[in-house]
Amino acid sequence: MSSVSIADAKLIAILRKELTLAQAILNDIARVLKTIEDDTQREEQKKLLENAQRMKNETKDLQTEYLSYLSKISRMLEHKEEWVRIGSRIMAIIDRLSGITNRLSFLIQRNWVVPANIKDGLINMSEELGRMLQTMDELLNKLQSNPAQALDSIKQISELENKIDSIYRSTIFSILDSNVSSSTSLLLLSVAEMLEDISDTVYDLTTNVYILLFYLL
Repeated sequence: MSSVSIADAKLIAILRKELTLAQAILNDIARVLKTIEDDTQREEQKKLLENAQRMKNETKDLQTEYLSYLSKISRMLEHKEEWVRIGSRIMAIIDRLSGITNRLSFLIQRNWVVPANIKDGLINMSEELGRMLQTMDELLNKLQSNPAQALDSIKQISELENKIDSIYRSTIFSILDSNVSSSTSLLLLSVAEMLEDISDTVYDLTTNVYILLFYLL
């Protein structure tokens, strides 16, 4: 069994910092969703979404650090293409999370009503996605500490992706069946789709990690 290089280990460390921030942003999103129907919580909700945006801005420095280091060591780095793809996909995850915060901010400003069953569906998606991001973080850690156990994390991510897909379909049907305004419906559909896109992206990340893992086992 091989071990990751020092260069690989530094890239993993930066990626895990980004994932930690992504999980924190998602946690703020879930907290907003849980009180979305309570207009007495508007100021707190705005603070949470502003905090999420600040964390998104923090990831920009990490992304710059990642790309700069990747460029610096590219000649000596094995599987450079996979590291580029992994970095790009984590950037895409954070961008989509930022998109969700923007949509929730708009919804709160308009004080639009979100039916309870739709709210619950979005919360469930967020919570399962949080587990998915946590498992991805564990997978990256295992890549350098215990590659043999990494396959278990890949399996868990696949199972979570399937679960989110099921919740997504149910939530979409609930939105389409609801009697909310067309504007509210479009916004809620967008939030659900972005959560689903993130879960797909995390699942796609396992393919890139698996290629790296193949050379370590």
